[in-house]
Amino acid sequence: MSNSVGLICDNCHQIRSEEDFQLKCSVCETTLRIQYDLEKLKKAYSDQGEPQSHGSFLREYRDFLPINRPELIGKVSLNEGLTALIPSGRLQRELGLEDLRFKMESQGPTLSLKDRGTSLCALKALEQGYDTLCVASSGNNAASIAAYAARAGLRAVVFIQRDLSPAKIFKIMGYGPQLVRVDGDMSIASGICREMLKRHRWFECGGPNPYRYTAKRMVAYEVVKQMGGKTPDVMVLPVGGGTGMASVYGGFLELKAMGIIASIPRLIGVQFAACAPVARAYEMNANVIEPVEKKPCVSDALLNRTPIAGIQALMAARETGGKIISITDDESIDAIRQLASHEGLFQEPAGCASFAGLKKLILQRELKSAKSVVCTLTGHGLNSPGSSFSASESPAVVSADIASVEAYLKLV
Repeated sequence: MSNSVGLICDNCHQIRSEEDFQLKCSVCETTLRIQYDLEKLKKAYSDQGEPQSHGSFLREYRDFLPINRPELIGKVSLNEGLTALIPSGRLQRELGLEDLRFKMESQGPTLSLKDRGTSLCALKALEQGYDTLCVASSGNNAASIAAYAARAGLRAVVFIQRDLSPAKIFKIMGYGPQLVRVDGDMSIASGICREMLKRHRWFECGGPNPYRYTAKRMVAYEVVKQMGGKTPDVMVLPVGGGTGMASVYGGFLELKAMGIIASIPRLIGVQFAACAPVARAYEMNANVIEPVEKKPCVSDALLNRTPIAGIQALMAARETGGKIISITDDESIDAIRQLASHEGLFQEPAGCASFAGLKKLILQRELKSAKSVVCTLTGHGLNSPGSSFSASESPAVVSADIASVEAYLKLV
């Protein structure tokens, strides 16, 4: 059995068994999270050997996850997690940082951070006897759900908005789910998904699922292991629904409570200015996340008008001395190109949001005291390859002779 003690409501503190699984507290209607026995986690951490550089985080961190049937890992796993922490080769010098590293969550099997949460969701669905995974998604989560359903022999029903990039639609279709392209935006697609969940016994892998949260917190564990038991001064993460930033903060809190780390990094969240309700709340020193109007954006991800974990992300920033900021489309595109051309790391707009935010803060001289920084990169550029380039930038056609090629390359 796992080292979890059940599902807890942070509002009324009622704990219920995982066998009584539900997405929200029946008393408070707030989301639930997995509660662990910290003494058991501490012992598991001390007993754990050096982290592996391959395989699945489900196996490597099995004792830190609510896995009751470990024999199912092989049926579900696509070797997710255990992503690299890559030291910057050039950009740390150009940005004036002593130590800049990139946590490569875009290395997941479906090229995005979603695979951590999805892998555990698929495993828990099998444990609890579900036959269908379901989600409403702007793209990457839908692809991840479809892939893991295919791996685990489950059905996938995924709802997407009408206007989504062809690259992401075809990527989702490749995994063979039942794909429902709703005539409306993401809020409409999510509403249809919620109604279908009331009618059918499907396992929701989206926003409020506590297994997504608990899986994503392992990013903090991995970073500490990869940094030799230390933490960076600053960690920069993208913020859409807020789950990623909130869960990483939860991971660091656990590690500190167990005495494994002495301090928690300043957590900085980055949103797109086109839809930045959490950044707006931070700037206004508000304690409520108000919905904002969604404007056109270079990204089709991170644009969440009503982020389900927005308050938790806001608290993570405030309680660690961090902040939530927003970036423009131009800042995003510039960051994508610079990161790819200087470090060989090609990311989609949402995947590169953390680096764009880091650049902005350095230009504003707000990170002068930070010696070590980790940027979380969350989505490969192949998910949206045309977003940072226009058709007019396509290379010219060069005549098929050596003289023309050398002239084009300015070698003569």
